[in-house]
Amino acid sequence: MNLPPIYAITDRKVSGISDHAVIAERLIRVGIRAVQVRDKEMSDRDLLSSVERVRSVASTVRARVLVNDRVDIARLASVGVHLGPDDLPAADARRILGSEAVVGISTHNREAAARAFEEPSLDYVAFGPIFASRTKPVRSERGVDALAEVARRKTKPLVAIGGIGVETLPAVWDAGADSAAMIGGLLSGGTLEDNARRALDLARRRRPIGRIYLTGFMGSGKTAIGRRIAERLGLPFVDLDAEIERTSGVTIRALFESEGEEAFRERETMFLFATESLPSAIIATGGGCYVRPQNRERVGRLGTAVFLDVPFATIQSRLEGKTDRPLFTGAEQARRLLADREPFYRMGTIPVMLPDAPIQENADRVLNALFDRLDRAVHF
Repeated sequence: MNLPPIYAITDRKVSGISDHAVIAERLIRVGIRAVQVRDKEMSDRDLLSSVERVRSVASTVRARVLVNDRVDIARLASVGVHLGPDDLPAADARRILGSEAVVGISTHNREAAARAFEEPSLDYVAFGPIFASRTKPVRSERGVDALAEVARRKTKPLVAIGGIGVETLPAVWDAGADSAAMIGGLLSGGTLEDNARRALDLARRRRPIGRIYLTGFMGSGKTAIGRRIAERLGLPFVDLDAEIERTSGVTIRALFESEGEEAFRERETMFLFATESLPSAIIATGGGCYVRPQNRERVGRLGTAVFLDVPFATIQSRLEGKTDRPLFTGAEQARRLLADREPFYRMGTIPVMLPDAPIQENADRVLNALFDRLDRAVHF
């Protein structure tokens, strides 16, 4: 079993949000893919309802949901459970929940962690608190050196827990943790979404993803979104149209007028093929680039293609009044051209539906689609 690098734990007091499902929905929308519901004060009825609603939100993106301590709630809601050292034994929890449910446990010293790694009923082992915890201040911090000692002996995925903020995430991963459980680091000190983005961006930067080619119609946002996700991943950004204009010294429209479309397409293919020199990059292609068979074949060999699928009404509003698009002469002509090209955009790509939304939210959608696809085989 593999764990997502960020493991969120919901807390109504820390977040100031009274509904676990709202906390989970906001985190999952940004890209969190493991959520534990923790609440010691709710009635059984309300806790079950909350966990079921969190599960419903998570199911849309196949995120995992666990509940803290309560094996009975986990069984009724068909989710996993995270056990404490004084809770029901892991073997009994496994017998009640069945083989498909995720079962994890918290440990607070090296000996307990070693025993947990040997327990066949457990899927993962959490160790901590690594740093001083505001939510459980009764335990002293163990530190990253102790975490590293535990990690050297792990036989199951290891979750670091306790006082972890965005600034300490690299330290716990470097110490050998597979995942970092976060409460205050996600739920306080800023908006949930911004905290989650910063944590996820750190995790994603540690993973090599190669070349990502953004495809789609003119006006779909390939340049704006490409530049944003490149910044978030710490990767070079290449806009093929901009590179052609920079090296030729004239606009794309001028190239179309002086050389013709076919000559421009040959030039475009040459620039596309040249991206092989970049080990990793975000590359925005032109609206007609992916239509050529040789370009699709090369993109499939060099990297991953992502299709930005934007409603035509949004595209039309972005193109109206533009004079720099040589193939845009009006709305009806653009609609017909999109209908001709769309089947090609869908060939061998990761399609991402993008509403008319702020660029940061659409960047989330693209990153989530990309990493969900890359991680699908290893999600726990």
